[in-house]
Amino acid sequence: MLVYPDGKISGTIGGGTFEKLVIDDCLRLLEAGVDYLLKKYSFSQTGHDATGMSCGGEAEVFMEVNARPKRLIIFGGGHICRELVGLALGSDFLITVVDDRPDILRGYNRPVTILQTDSDYRENFPSLDSDCYVVIVTRSHKYDQPVLAQVIKENCAYIGMIGSRAKIAKVFLSLEESGVDRTLLEQVHAPIGLDIKGEGPYEIAVSILAELIAVKNGIVRSER
Repeated sequence: MLVYPDGKISGTIGGGTFEKLVIDDCLRLLEAGVDYLLKKYSFSQTGHDATGMSCGGEAEVFMEVNARPKRLIIFGGGHICRELVGLALGSDFLITVVDDRPDILRGYNRPVTILQTDSDYRENFPSLDSDCYVVIVTRSHKYDQPVLAQVIKENCAYIGMIGSRAKIAKVFLSLEESGVDRTLLEQVHAPIGLDIKGEGPYEIAVSILAELIAVKNGIVRSER
């Protein structure tokens, strides 16, 4: 059985509660960044590895990640994020939304992973690697800057930050004065998204996703 990042499957291992438990474990495997898992399921109400089922017996399942999905980490769960998530669910990105507002995060459901942080975006900061595509669209450059200060240190596949040129210049200058290498800042996609003259959250989200796909597929964007 193949389990995709959005929870859809191809094939079956019998359906029912058991299959649902395996699908959930596969999704957790993808989120954890682990390559494989061997797990035993006991078809009993109680005891170690119990599934809550009463039919008796057990099954051992080997789960292996076939192709590591690209991770889309979005900092800021507001209007643009909501539109971007809706669009990106149709792609092969594994999506995580990070925000300090619990009411905002409640608007997102699986397969989207949510992380509640503090107002400085330091708590529950996600692990980042070369398979990560980072989008910074918080509600203010007051929050964008500390996020970028942490993300810029990592070897991410993509880092993009929203904002006007004036705002971006101000954030970059402040980070440079704090010791961030200018060459790292020059690699940030800012203003974020392909220049399609989009207006409003939906069109901005379209431009961001287009740029993410272009970078993922090795297409170099034109200079602004």
